[in-house]
Amino acid sequence: MNRLKELRLERGLTLKYMELGTGINFTTLSKYENNIQQPKLETWELLANYFNVDPEYLVGWSDIKRKNAQ
Repeated sequence: MNRLKELRLERGLTLKYMELGTGINFTTLSKYENNIQQPKLETWELLANYFNVDPEYLVGWSDIKRKNAQ
């Protein structure tokens, strides 16, 4: 399971709810979760901000959710 889906399920969110919070169509979000389509850099950043994690964590390059957590 990719981290986008993992974070969504951890928070009990639906794709439709994420669409309302991010402005990204739920069908597109589903494609991201199922590795059918990859987000652009700006979209990774938007999704990382939405989940309050670093983009590197969301993409899978790091296991640290937030480097500068306060």
